[in-house]
Amino acid sequence: MLPKKLKPYLVNDLVRIGIKLDGGYVISQKIIENTKTLLSFGVFDEFSFELDFKKKKANLKIFCYDHTVNNIFWVKNTIHWFFHFIRNRTNFSRIFRYFKYKRFFNGDDIKHIQKKIISSKRKEPNSLSIDQILNNTNEKIENISLKIDIESDEYRILDDLINKNFLCLVIEFHNVDLHMDKILNFINTNKNMSIIHIHGNNFGHPDENGDPIYLEITFLNESLAGPNLNDINERNYPIKDLDFPNDTKREDIILKFGNLNNR
Repeated sequence: MLPKKLKPYLVNDLVRIGIKLDGGYVISQKIIENTKTLLSFGVFDEFSFELDFKKKKANLKIFCYDHTVNNIFWVKNTIHWFFHFIRNRTNFSRIFRYFKYKRFFNGDDIKHIQKKIISSKRKEPNSLSIDQILNNTNEKIENISLKIDIESDEYRILDDLINKNFLCLVIEFHNVDLHMDKILNFINTNKNMSIIHIHGNNFGHPDENGDPIYLEITFLNESLAGPNLNDINERNYPIKDLDFPNDTKREDIILKFGNLNNR
């Protein structure tokens, strides 16, 4: 069972942004209405969350950070999906994902910055810390939503997120079975954010207890949480018609939560 601390508070305006596969996330409608700038750490070749968010909020500014997505990446990615289509006759459109990428990241209000995200305690070439990014962003942090999917490097920057007054955090936590204490410490310390949604990414097999080893968690600033935040949440997770398996070849992972003494 997952720790009780991970059970979301009740919010009644949840919507899905992005595809019904890996890359889509569930957030609150209030987040769409109040976000002026979206920061996204981790792009790869799947940016439907950012694209869909922009469709729903035309004046939104989007700044994505991923040092791994460059010309070499796109050559390898295109070749990979070409041969994937030859073998399996599926995912034909992904062969042309580069052109979709170029069309999307072509304006002053939508940018991909090829920089690595690091802790403020470290220094590396071609990198930025969250503090440096915020200092360069002409926006109040209360109007900024942040999405993080950086393949376990999220744990390196959690301390830099604590008590920062973001509007929303969407974080994909990897290898949860190894890092649960870090996640719980982040939740306990970050007093101004509340969990409003959680989903188990089924690309990783569940652990020996049946719990997912990858978790997608949405945090909402309590200033926007509304009067229903403390209502009893009787929802089952995954939520029908909002959550979908990341890997369609496997069943979605049913989440169970322990009692108050569970971690």
